[in-house]
Amino acid sequence: MTKIQRLSSRLRLLFLAGIGLVPLLHALGWAYFEQVISTPPFSFSPLLGLSWGQPPFMAGAVTPTMKLLGFAASMLPGAATMYSFACLAGLFGRFGKGEMFTAQTVGLLRRLGWAVLATQGLRVLHGSLSTLILTMDNPAGQHMISVGLDSATVSETVTGVVIILASWVMDEARKLKEEQELVI
Repeated sequence: MTKIQRLSSRLRLLFLAGIGLVPLLHALGWAYFEQVISTPPFSFSPLLGLSWGQPPFMAGAVTPTMKLLGFAASMLPGAATMYSFACLAGLFGRFGKGEMFTAQTVGLLRRLGWAVLATQGLRVLHGSLSTLILTMDNPAGQHMISVGLDSATVSETVTGVVIILASWVMDEARKLKEEQELVI
């Protein structure tokens, strides 16, 4: 087995494990929400005028209902991440078999690109839903919804577009190769 095939097999296992870890980590994050937000680097930044601990826009404690709804909202991008990991596991599984430029490999790469794009859109939605969920027990007139876009989201969106374009180029190269193989 070549080095690429060995490494690909290991990466496949890593991404398969990642599929199961995503919901587990989201569940743990919401189950222990108070501890997570009060621990750097996950806590709210004092550089932004916010203090460590509970977000300043929350009037009360985080209830079990908030945690459950927060988990559900976080699984929107979480599900897209799991799908990305499934695409990566499939892709590296094919690489492990020595299949580099097949229609199936190109298809997995294209689906990965779309999953990366979907994840970014769902992250923005998740952020908005999270602020709404965390302020749902605030008094009337103090509920919040926030829409945020950061440089990481923009960067990963560009990455998704690049992956899709790379899959397109790979598919064209694959088609040319197949045409040349048919010429006698």
